[in-house]
Amino acid sequence: MKTTCGLSRAFTNGFDKAGTLSTQNPSRVQSDPLRRVGRSVLVAIGISLFTPAYAGSPDVVKQLTPQEYAATLLEDEQQMNCLDKLYTKESNWRSDAVNGSHYGIPQGRSDYLKTATTEQQIMWGLAYIDNRYGSPCAAWSFFQRHNYH
Repeated sequence: MKTTCGLSRAFTNGFDKAGTLSTQNPSRVQSDPLRRVGRSVLVAIGISLFTPAYAGSPDVVKQLTPQEYAATLLEDEQQMNCLDKLYTKESNWRSDAVNGSHYGIPQGRSDYLKTATTEQQIMWGLAYIDNRYGSPCAAWSFFQRHNYH
């Protein structure tokens, strides 16, 4: 059975009015296609996080700078420019930066940042910014007014 969008009804039953997967189908069990799609997305994300970027030939591994890594996660030049300004002020993109009880590139208060890798610190910082401000530019704007974020 097809819907007007071309997706089967079994696949679209889990969507609410906003198009998110917040509801279950009538049998109270998520359908197998949704489970497979979810697993595939998680596997793709995992592979992309742990696959090195190659420059030129596959024999040469290119190490991304913290800024390049953040840019691959943001994919928005304006937001990346704001993040660059923010993290340059906070830590100068140094993963070993310490300022009192604040650690790493994002200068967060989490003890996790003491031992986190550069990539983990950037992901933590972006999650923090997203949760608290909504975007790196909103965080930068807050920083400019208050001298912290």
